[in-house]
Amino acid sequence: MKYLLSSILIFGLFTISCVDRFVIPEDINQNQGGSFGAGDTTFLQLNPVWDASYGLNKPIEISIAQDGRIFVADSGLNSILVFDQNGNSPSGFDGLKNLTDENGNSISPTDVDIDQKMNVFFINGTQQIFVWNQYWNEIGISQVSVSGQFHHLDSGTDSIVSAGTDIWLSFLNHSDWELVSTVFSSNSELIDSLLNPHVFYDGRDEKNIQKDIYFRSTDSSKFTGLTAPANDENLIFVMDTIGTNLESKDRIMQIDFQRSLLLELANGDTVYAFTGEFGSTVLGPGSGIEYVNDALALDVDYQGNLYFTQIGEEFPIHMIIPDHSGDYVSYSSGFNAAMDDIMNPNLFSYPSDIAVDVNRNIYVVDTDSSHINVFDANGKFFKNVGYPSKDDSVSILNKPVAVAVDNRGVIYVCDRSEGAIFRFKLSNSLDEDIIPNE
Repeated sequence: MKYLLSSILIFGLFTISCVDRFVIPEDINQNQGGSFGAGDTTFLQLNPVWDASYGLNKPIEISIAQDGRIFVADSGLNSILVFDQNGNSPSGFDGLKNLTDENGNSISPTDVDIDQKMNVFFINGTQQIFVWNQYWNEIGISQVSVSGQFHHLDSGTDSIVSAGTDIWLSFLNHSDWELVSTVFSSNSELIDSLLNPHVFYDGRDEKNIQKDIYFRSTDSSKFTGLTAPANDENLIFVMDTIGTNLESKDRIMQIDFQRSLLLELANGDTVYAFTGEFGSTVLGPGSGIEYVNDALALDVDYQGNLYFTQIGEEFPIHMIIPDHSGDYVSYSSGFNAAMDDIMNPNLFSYPSDIAVDVNRNIYVVDTDSSHINVFDANGKFFKNVGYPSKDDSVSILNKPVAVAVDNRGVIYVCDRSEGAIFRFKLSNSLDEDIIPNE
């Protein structure tokens, strides 16, 4: 079936995403933080607190891009706010403010993360994943593919196919077929649909329902956490809750990238756009070390290890390690329940978020205890974050709900009750650019 331009416009509005390269700016401090050492003392609060004067309202999630910029999901503003490491708001990110879906309904983001290609992914408590690409918006899109000629490498046959059809997607993602020529369109509505935030993945799409054979996606499915690997892998992970509060099942899903369109950018480069498709269930529901039970948050380190928090039975903090040796990737537990401090449930009241820094140190938000628990890469407890000094027992924080750590070792904490972001740094690693409270 031919795929007419009007249909392609709709396709572009809902399902396109991603780009294959991005050059990281050099105007942001990327000094590496170190591992914890014997001379470390305490985590000091840094001035100033980022609050309403910085444009914040209800910051509930935070992520740091590889260029050092800080992305904050603000549910009160239906926006994702962007800051540099000094708290300034850089230009070029207005597309992430006042978010709406294809029907004009407001989107209240609940989690956000950024991959190496500068795709900004976010979720809103449904089974959809949205995306906005920084690189496309900086460079601009000149043209978008509407059809193309494919050459079959074995038989030598050629086929002309319209973009957006099942055949187009099959040929574009199959190694037996090569796209040898492309017809482009400069339709402004189609280009705008790609530059604006749009749906990257929808669990209700028929292709995803057919692939998700064990947990057929239903309207009761909702994504509660999101994380993107720091390498070039064309995948992301989400935490999924299926069912009602009284009878729900949790799992970790892998979402793969599927080529969808060819774009010509304003600088003359051609890049592929992608849409998301169901990849696998990484970890399913159950009780024990290698299961998910009432999960809250998710993160991934540079080695591909997944970390998540939960409030169900067994242990509140988990790390699972991927094994790529077989036909399929399998995961096993990375912590020892009998030996590692991080597996001690008495250390946590409500572990609402987790982050892993460049040295694989682990930061767990304990909302009910009003502080952050910090562990080294082996799960050994190090210190709590949130107190004026090592001798204080009353936290500066009120209701912390999210944490992120930049490459300098600065810890950023979203406090829901305060409507603010607090920052902390180890006292023996402060430099002239980071000023603590006095």
